[in-house]
Amino acid sequence: MSMPASPGRVPTAQPVVVRDTMAAMRTTGRRLLAWLLIVATAPLTGLTAVPASVSAAPACSIASTLRQGSSSAEVSCLEGRLLALGYTLVGPDTTFGASTTLAVKAYQHDHALVSDGIVGPITRAALGLVPPLPTPPPLVGAVPAKVIETRVIGTSVQGRDITAYRMGTPGGRVVLIIGVIHGDETKGGQITKLLRTMPTPKGIDLWLIDTINPDGMAAFQRQNAHAVDLNRNFSEGWSYIPKSTENRQYSGEAPADQPETVATEQFIRDIRPKVVIWYHQDANTITLNGTNKNIPKTYAGYVGLVPGNVPCSTRCTGTASTFANRTVSGATSFIVELPSSSKVTTDMIRRHAAAVLAVVTL
Repeated sequence: MSMPASPGRVPTAQPVVVRDTMAAMRTTGRRLLAWLLIVATAPLTGLTAVPASVSAAPACSIASTLRQGSSSAEVSCLEGRLLALGYTLVGPDTTFGASTTLAVKAYQHDHALVSDGIVGPITRAALGLVPPLPTPPPLVGAVPAKVIETRVIGTSVQGRDITAYRMGTPGGRVVLIIGVIHGDETKGGQITKLLRTMPTPKGIDLWLIDTINPDGMAAFQRQNAHAVDLNRNFSEGWSYIPKSTENRQYSGEAPADQPETVATEQFIRDIRPKVVIWYHQDANTITLNGTNKNIPKTYAGYVGLVPGNVPCSTRCTGTASTFANRTVSGATSFIVELPSSSKVTTDMIRRHAAAVLAVVTL
């Protein structure tokens, strides 16, 4: 007798036996018959292949986290997408049941995601069900793109310049954007470079630093040339973390004992920025630190990040963002964690740059 495949996987080709189908209908009613018809007519293209008809973007999106027991129109959207991709389940309907969990787990497994059956931000993005991001408003009365000052604020251990570029309105609200602090997390530097080609909001005194760790970037390593993690070396909240090949978060022997840290701390004391953004990778999140939480929250909305905590495998001690918040009264200094470099696209860089210009006036 022909047996139905397990929900969640596309079955191999099998004959459809009418008497089995009719028996199933008599036994379990219309719902199971619908499921059997799905199984019988599913595309026979293997477990992970996507039918050619699914090339178009989905007509719906999901904004919330879904799991077994969820009940909403978003569940129907999810189930419709899974069915279109060749995964079998009972539906589409508005109830996230056991067969939907199996289908989600199968999709996650096939796409190297955590196979937990929960549709959170990562699975939503992989399925193409993320709501469209809002577009930052156009700048009104913006200052044309022009670097009005180039200042070397210090040098690295190996003598490389640490350079700050000034744009916008001197005497206006001071904003500082730092592209790179860990030398192997380089994509933030693309955002600061792009910002130098874009108009600056009216009344903003904008400073851009591509990297405070040029030696680390040259060696493509997290630390500076002394193997110090500069984001554990700032003087505020510093505590000792010994050298370790496992965590690579050596704090230095004393607070701010590295030339890159000294230069950055003094520059922050000099310009007194009210908004500071530090770019990192690969946690794909944003912190809600500083005085005006609306700034990072709004930024998160423009780029599709979920606010969260930055993971520290040892201790979040002697961090740059904490130094800025404690040194400048009323400052909003926060961290933007981009995804891994392979997932950072040109469009993502543009959107982050536009988000910067949209929120620094808030």
